[in-house]
Amino acid sequence: MASHGVLLQPLNVQNLRGHIHYHLRAAILDGTFKPGERLVESVIAEQLGVSRAPVREVLMALEREGLVNNIPRHGNFVVDFTDKDIEEIYSLRLLLERGALERTIERATEKDLAEIQALVDQLGELTARGGDLHRTVEADLLIHERICRAADHGRLLQWWNSIRWQTQLLIGVTSRTTYDYPTQPQRNHQAILDPLRAKDLASAEAALVAHMGDAQARAHRALREVHTARATN
Repeated sequence: MASHGVLLQPLNVQNLRGHIHYHLRAAILDGTFKPGERLVESVIAEQLGVSRAPVREVLMALEREGLVNNIPRHGNFVVDFTDKDIEEIYSLRLLLERGALERTIERATEKDLAEIQALVDQLGELTARGGDLHRTVEADLLIHERICRAADHGRLLQWWNSIRWQTQLLIGVTSRTTYDYPTQPQRNHQAILDPLRAKDLASAEAALVAHMGDAQARAHRALREVHTARATN
C-alpha cells in the first residue's frame, strides 16, 4: 500500500525541514500511515506543497529514527515490526531502564521525584478521559524518559532516546490492533515510582520487569493478529 490516499495539509512556514519532519513523524506515530505502507516522496511533496529535496532528507532522518525502512529499488516504507524487533526493543529498554533505576534510586532529588509523580498523575488523567491514544502513549514514555534523565547518565539517556520513536510506534500499533492498552497504566507506573522513592531497588526492578513483560507480550499478540488479518484478506 502506498501513501497516495493519505491527505497531508500544505505547509507554509519557516524551518521547513523541521516542520516536514514533525508532520511525517506524527502521521506515522498516530497511524495515519500504516506499518508496511509505502511513503511516496513525490506524493508527500505535492500534498505538503514543497519540493522533493526536503522530503527526501526527512525520510532519511526517519529511517535513522527507526520509523522508516528504505528498500533499494522499491522505496521507503513505514517500519513493519517482526517478533525479533519486538524482543530486541523491549530487551534493550529493560537493560537500559534497570541501569537507570540503579542510578536514579541514589541520585534522584525531591524535584526529580515530584516531576515523575506529576507525569504519572498526568497519565492517569489522560487515561480517565480516554480517546487520545497518541497523547497517552506519549505521556507513558515521558515517565520512563524522566526516570532515565534522573539517572544523570548522558550516554544511557542517548541510547534510550535512540529507540524512543520505535518504542512509541510499537506501543501505538499494539494498542490500536488489540484495543487493550492497559486500563490502569497509572497504577503500573506508580508501582515503579513508590519503591524508587523509598529506595527499594528490588521492588522497583520487579515492577519494571512486570510492566515490560506485559507490554512485550501484548506486542507479540498484536503482531499475530496483524498477520492473521493479512492472511485472510
